[in-house]
Amino acid sequence: MATRPLDPAVSRPSAPLPGLVAPLDLEVFRRMADMSNEAFFLTDAAAHLRYVNERALTLTGYAREQLLAMTLFDLEPELPRSRLFAMLDAAVRGPMPPFEARTLRRDGASIPTEVSLARIDVGGDAYLFGVVRDISERKRIEAVQRSFARRMLENLEAERQRVARELHDDVGQAVATVGVLLHTLAQTPGAVADGMRPALSTTLATIGGMTESVARLCREYHPAELLGLGLEDGLRAYVREFARRHGLAARVSTPPLAEPLDDERELHLYRIAQEALANVARHARAREVAVRLARRGSRLLLTIHDDGIGFTPAGTEGGARGLGLATMRERAEIMGAAFAIRSRPRRGTEVRVVVPIAPARGIGVATRAAAT
Repeated sequence: MATRPLDPAVSRPSAPLPGLVAPLDLEVFRRMADMSNEAFFLTDAAAHLRYVNERALTLTGYAREQLLAMTLFDLEPELPRSRLFAMLDAAVRGPMPPFEARTLRRDGASIPTEVSLARIDVGGDAYLFGVVRDISERKRIEAVQRSFARRMLENLEAERQRVARELHDDVGQAVATVGVLLHTLAQTPGAVADGMRPALSTTLATIGGMTESVARLCREYHPAELLGLGLEDGLRAYVREFARRHGLAARVSTPPLAEPLDDERELHLYRIAQEALANVARHARAREVAVRLARRGSRLLLTIHDDGIGFTPAGTEGGARGLGLATMRERAEIMGAAFAIRSRPRRGTEVRVVVPIAPARGIGVATRAAAT
């Protein structure tokens, strides 16, 4: 039997649903539905409510008679009609995946809900069965978790800045002073026996390496180049230094942003790139790494790709890599960004972050690419 497509113009039928269930089955269903902790509803093809359970009454604050005189759009005013009817037509292939919405209560409050939909076809007519879950508590917990993650990362950045200052002011200065003294000693005639000069040269080389390491740690802990150069050039400088230090080939592609990001998002993106590259150095056994920063309309895309051994994403829980991935996800979530990792054994790994940003105002975005 051909099923009549869902049509917003279908008028609301006044008779009971024809042949939907036997009276006994209907009574059993109603008793079970009223015992549920989730709101149930049934609508016709025009989204008029035909049945609601007890939980739907307590969730919305309306009486049953009031709800049965309403449409689904009265309760979900933020849901576009075109989107709903498109979803209902698609639901002929099976239940729709749950989606989040805002349900309007009788008192005017709007509460976050999760809605699951399934289409029921009876006698050539299409109906919609839905389950609505109040996710206010879940949203509250998520907000607390985001707040905690933000504070944790803020404290982490403050601690990194403190360590960078102490490394620079105390350790760095002390090592530099020792280096100057040893260099002066080496330049003073007769101050060092000829047999000790090879050891002195080795010590000076070691001091030079320590000075470079301290300077690098200071830059990584507190990226002054990010503050001075901005995300584009700061990221380019870091990738070049990373590739030189680890003996990798590197490709860097960055755009001149039409409008700069705020400091917080720039720092989050920079740290995500840092962590991803650190994982490349620790685990990937890669020969080349590619970092790309690109603007796509109202989105900013950051990708870090390597040609290393890859891994199975499900096997990354725990350990340094698992902690690093969790931190990257937290940073992406704080920005409201999409975060994804694509990897397969022996096929390399790609970290991808998509950040929503304000659309560019008539400014063309050219991409500059460089290979190291």
